[in-house]
This record gives sequence, structure tokens and C-alpha cells, in this order.
Amino acid sequence: MFRMIIFDLDGTVLNTLDDIHSSMMDTLDKFGFDKFSIDVTKTYVGDGISKLVERAVTSERYTKRIEDYFRFVYNKRLVETTKPYEGITDVLERLKTEGVCQVVLSNKATEYTDSIVRHFGLDKYLDGWYGFDCFHEKKPSPLPVREILKAKHFSADESIMIGDNYTDIESGAGAGIKTCFCKYGYGKLRSVQADYFIDSPSEILQIAGIK
Repeated sequence: MFRMIIFDLDGTVLNTLDDIHSSMMDTLDKFGFDKFSIDVTKTYVGDGISKLVERAVTSERYTKRIEDYFRFVYNKRLVETTKPYEGITDVLERLKTEGVCQVVLSNKATEYTDSIVRHFGLDKYLDGWYGFDCFHEKKPSPLPVREILKAKHFSADESIMIGDNYTDIESGAGAGIKTCFCKYGYGKLRSVQADYFIDSPSEILQIAGIK
């Protein structure tokens, strides 16, 4: 049984894609860029807002002004259509009952992470939540995972990272902990493979060793 679980947020605990996509479309329209489908947006997320905007408009045309406008729009739409994945809150509640330490590690800024966690009442299940700016490096660096394990006093062999993107899996694997890839999310893997794969949040309990 894992005593420590580090969750990604977007695409793992919450489906945030529609709000991200609509905010990006407004941003592209504002600055005269061509729009694209939500399936394209899906391939751009996972590495933080700066990289998302850069991918959407190309690095050559990226400016801080465009990013700031996206942040402005997204901040207003943060929880417009965003919602927890079906069954995830039941899983979090059961894990808490079993005494499992649970935290969220997101590549979102802390201000967004905190707002979303509190809005959906996830704070009652979690023992902490961190945005990318809580650490000197962000996922896929293993540093945030190592820092969290150290702060919460858990060893690598009793911990697992659960996420839907290569950033999560590489971050966890680099820190020497087990990893679980959420196929129901909207990310992808690269060269590093996960130890476990799940199709729905309900499978997390089995992975965690809880019957």
C-alpha cells in the first residue's frame, strides 16, 4: 500500500480542458491568430501557461502581452465548465479515510491551483497543493517530487505519482518513485513509461493497494 500519493491536477483530478480552450480561442481572436480545435489545445497543455501560449501562437510570434491577456481571460473562466472527473472525489475521500497522505503538484501557477482546489472542496482531502512556482524547477524535473517527499517525511518506496502527462511520469520516475499514467486525461507519454496505467479514477484505489 502506498502511504503517499502525489496527484497532477489538470487531466488527472479535474477536467479543465474546455475552460483552457475557450480562453485560448478568445486570446487568438483578440490578437488576430487563426483558431484551432480543442484536440489541438489538448496537445499543447501540460507544461504551464507560458509554453501553452507559445505553442498556440508559435515561439516567433509569442509576446508577454499575449500571455498576460490569456491569463486575464482564463482567470475569469477558471471554473466555468471545469469539473472533477467522475468518481475522483470518492477516491480521494477513501484514501483520506485510509490515512494516505495526498497532495497535488501542478504545473499551473499556485494562484490558479489554490483557487481551483478550494473551489471544488478538494482541500478537505489533501495534505497540500503546489503550483510550479513553489519550487525552483517544475515537472518533468524530479526536484518538486523530492522536495515534497522530504517535507512530508515519506520515502520513495512508499510513494507514487499519478498523472496524465509525460511531465508527471518523468518527474516521479526521476525521483525514484512509482508512477501511474491516467489514460482518461489529455496528456501523452514520451520515452519514460509508467509503472501503472488506468482508464478511470476508480482504479486508483486498486493501484494504491486499497481493497
